[in-house]
Amino acid sequence: MDFDELWKWFEDRPKWLQDCARRLIEKGLLLQKDYIDLLVICKDEAIGKNVNFSGIPEGSLALQESTKPIRLESIANISGINALCSDKPLDFGKEPICIIYGRNGSGKSGYVRLLKHACGVKNPGNLLSNVFMTDNQPHTAELTFTEEAKKKSSKWSGEPIAELRGIEIYDTACGLVYINKENEVAYEPWILYLFTQLTEACTNLASRINEEIDGMVSSKPDFPSEYETTAASIWYTNISESTTQSEVEKKTAWTSADKEELNEMNKRLIETKPSEKAGDLRRQAHSIKELVYDLKNLTKSFKDPKCNEYIKAKKDALEKRKVADEDAAKVFSRAPLAGIGSETWRLLWEAARKYSNEYAYKTQVFPYVTTDARCVLCQRKLDLESIDRFVSFEKYIKGELQQIALEAEQKFKTSFELLPDVPTAEMITIRIEAARISDQDTIAMVTKYAKKIAARKQTVLNACRMTDISALPGKTALISLVQIARIIYKKARSYDQDAAGQNRPKLEQRSRELKAREWLYQQRQTINKEIVRLTAIKQLKDALDLTNTTALSRRKSSLTEELITNAYIQRFHNELIGLKAKHISVDLEKTRTEVGRVYHRIFLKNTNVDVGTMEILSEGEFRIVSLAAFLADTEGRGSKTTFIFDDPISSLDHVYEEVTAQRLVRLSMTRQVIVFTHRLSLVGYLTKYAEKNKIKSEIVCLSCYRTGQVTDLPINLKRTDKAVNDLLNKRLADAKKAFKNGDDIVYENVARSICIDIRILIERMVEMDLLNEVVRRFCEEVNTKGKIGALAKITEEDCSFVDEYMTKYSRYEHSQSEEVIIPLPPPNEIESDLNEIKRFIENVRSRNK
Repeated sequence: MDFDELWKWFEDRPKWLQDCARRLIEKGLLLQKDYIDLLVICKDEAIGKNVNFSGIPEGSLALQESTKPIRLESIANISGINALCSDKPLDFGKEPICIIYGRNGSGKSGYVRLLKHACGVKNPGNLLSNVFMTDNQPHTAELTFTEEAKKKSSKWSGEPIAELRGIEIYDTACGLVYINKENEVAYEPWILYLFTQLTEACTNLASRINEEIDGMVSSKPDFPSEYETTAASIWYTNISESTTQSEVEKKTAWTSADKEELNEMNKRLIETKPSEKAGDLRRQAHSIKELVYDLKNLTKSFKDPKCNEYIKAKKDALEKRKVADEDAAKVFSRAPLAGIGSETWRLLWEAARKYSNEYAYKTQVFPYVTTDARCVLCQRKLDLESIDRFVSFEKYIKGELQQIALEAEQKFKTSFELLPDVPTAEMITIRIEAARISDQDTIAMVTKYAKKIAARKQTVLNACRMTDISALPGKTALISLVQIARIIYKKARSYDQDAAGQNRPKLEQRSRELKAREWLYQQRQTINKEIVRLTAIKQLKDALDLTNTTALSRRKSSLTEELITNAYIQRFHNELIGLKAKHISVDLEKTRTEVGRVYHRIFLKNTNVDVGTMEILSEGEFRIVSLAAFLADTEGRGSKTTFIFDDPISSLDHVYEEVTAQRLVRLSMTRQVIVFTHRLSLVGYLTKYAEKNKIKSEIVCLSCYRTGQVTDLPINLKRTDKAVNDLLNKRLADAKKAFKNGDDIVYENVARSICIDIRILIERMVEMDLLNEVVRRFCEEVNTKGKIGALAKITEEDCSFVDEYMTKYSRYEHSQSEEVIIPLPPPNEIESDLNEIKRFIENVRSRNK
């Protein structure tokens, strides 16, 4: 294999996948923290951020698959796993093959489920706590194992233990996978297993990303159905992550003008007499135009030329009157009273003239100063001095300077009268209300406009020069009024069109568009949130694309053709032959490669119809075929890890059972084999063929009373020498203690149990020692080779010894008469008998060598 080319192939893969491969090469598995880190790298890479990652070190792909031997030592400190108790560790011993024996319900399957989860096998199943207890304890255990002669211990709490992932476990569930489904091969060279792990990492990250995507629920409301097909509705439907903020602001804009237009549309749609409405609007517009006209004329009256003319006339009149007054002061300096020639005095003189001409002396020229004349003011006769004064007054009044002053004053008066009256605030308000102007800004501007003109007039009246006059108002108010009038005229023309009956469809469509836009404006914040959501989803989907397994599947498939398939199928056939099942018409073939995994299936050969394998095979055939597939699968590994079997032959007949035991013993020559079983026949076959191959085996017994509790082996599974020593050293000591303490009930229970086991020991002694295992229970063959000579050495004393002790100790197992109860022997008698039996076993074994 060209590892340099493969290394370059990895360099073209996503950065997160390169980092993932490096972690797997260095550690062998991914933990929760690794997945969190890789997810961050994947997301950052998807949005184009600079990511901090470490790729595969050059040359590391050429490493060979690990061949480190692994063997399980023990399981201890179990908590929260089925009903398993943890008083004593389950010790697998030091021998190549360990048999865990226990009846149904003793906890064998619980241990196997724990091991399946701890070793990270496929399809581990559910791991339950004790369903009969209320407290739900966490799953924990401590597993001890040896790797390359180095003892290690790992506290397991749910995650697979990296070093134990190579351990293979066969049970009923595994058998169903091998028969019913396309199974992924377990044997994979190091590099292919790396691809499997990378595929699992892709699936894990994809699941996490999809979970995030599913959690991003849209809060975007449905567009109101009554506004469908509007431009706003179409835009809203097509909102995506590429929709810009400026586009949102533009499409969701809603101004006062839009609101006014919508109100106008609604008014026009509900108007029943559009012609009358048009006339009313024109009258309103005309009122506004008249107001504008009057304000313009008022403004013209106070423009600078007019004001300048007024100030000039005022100044001229004042100056000329001053000259006339100065002249009068000279003429009348000796007058007894002051003020002659003043404005007030002139008014008095003119009033006297008018009175004389109209009442006193109608036919005489004023002033009438004959001798009989009287003063028109005081009614007294005029004396000569008074006559002279009257004549001089009149002469003064008709003098040139006085006439010039009067003319100037008249001109000023005319200018004053030309200044128009400025309407009061109340009058302006009346005009505004009459014109039905509702815009408050416009009303304020018009009112201010009139106030400025009134102020200008006041300053004009008081001013002596142009700089003293306040400024005229600007044209803003008038322009606003003109615009309002134009809008109203436009509305009037619209109502004219409405009256013609050809404009309603357009009105309705425009009203819907405006209402749709108003709804969009109300949803602006929600729309912005939706765009943020869609952007995040787009980024997550881009990250999801980086977890695609197609490239991994294709690459692994090409490597698999060379490294796995042909060898795997050949191993399957070899296993069938070895298990004496070649006559079963089945075969194995590769089917497909998917998501970085290679699949095979077991199928029936030479069938006319497509039928499932399980529908044809018997249960025994199913077991042996699935076992062959399992062994073919796992024997391809280069590593020497533990094999665990959970009752693999419970449905096989004695032929399949025996060859399976032989196969398991052969496996134990190269690696540790652990068998969980409840069948004594299998225990017998395993120990038999282990002895034949000079392989030591160890049997561990599980209690049927305390689930998972390791207990002493039953006597029928022990060697006779070990059984007699256990009775002497352990159980008899308990009997002695009870006997010494006078506890008769306890003694009877213990002693009776010992007596019954002595009877079983004698039976085993005959089978194993006296008959030298020539004939054994659970074995169909008679084993004569190297053994049958021991039968000729059996003496009459041997037979008498067996007969004596069999008779004596059979009495305690059988029912006894209430009248004649046989008492149990005392401890010293039992001890003496056991020592005799021990010596007998030693003598027979010594004789048979």
